[in-house]
Amino acid sequence: MVDVVATERGYFGSIRREPGERFSLPDALWKDEKRRPKWVRLARSGDKSTGKAEAEPAEKKPAAKPVRASPPPEPVGNGVQEALGGPAPDWVPPEIQNSSQPVD
Repeated sequence: MVDVVATERGYFGSIRREPGERFSLPDALWKDEKRRPKWVRLARSGDKSTGKAEAEPAEKKPAAKPVRASPPPEPVGNGVQEALGGPAPDWVPPEIQNSSQPVD
């Protein structure tokens, strides 16, 4: 196996490789100049990149922290007029003055 470093984004071993990522190529592939990826170079011993496992992606971004939602403000009155942004619709009686049954 030959240790190489990606010089640009490429795809090898069912994994997308990012620039600067270090991974290994089989010797037979490295010796065949026609099949050798053009976007890699030999890794030097002084490279800062550490060898990553072939199954790991190049970089994982941390998950965003969930935002705590504050409770909605308490409505003033019954909340219908505030929620609708105007007076109550005609199918809702405005205020019942006399709730007793009509007398015959």
